[in-house]
Amino acid sequence: MTTIKIRRTNDYINLLRDYRLYIDGQIVGTIGNGQTKDFEISQGRHTLIAKIDWCSSPEVSFEINDNDSTKFLISNFKYARLLIPYVTVIIALSFLLAFKSHFYFGLIFFFPGFIYLLYFITLGRKNYLTLKEL
Repeated sequence: MTTIKIRRTNDYINLLRDYRLYIDGQIVGTIGNGQTKDFEISQGRHTLIAKIDWCSSPEVSFEINDNDSTKFLISNFKYARLLIPYVTVIIALSFLLAFKSHFYFGLIFFFPGFIYLLYFITLGRKNYLTLKEL
């Protein structure tokens, strides 16, 4: 029996949405937040990719032998966990500094985070999810 075990991290971004899993271009199932799933596959060379809407992970190629197993970890893009605290602090600072000055300093700090997120939903959409073999 040849199996792959796929574990998804527990993240608040995409919390209520499942990732679709593709092996060799064929959908094999979905995985929810914090879940671990096992899939039986044939021995040989395979590709694995995870998708959510038009965004995805990079395609990972792996080889598996008979009676073997391998593990994968799926998570959000790098620094995704810091995005909501970052935006919360920037919004709070912009309100506090708006009363002291007529210039909105918060927008200066908000802009890099916005560009970072915009990259992952446009040009970097194939790196939106992180998929690595353990």
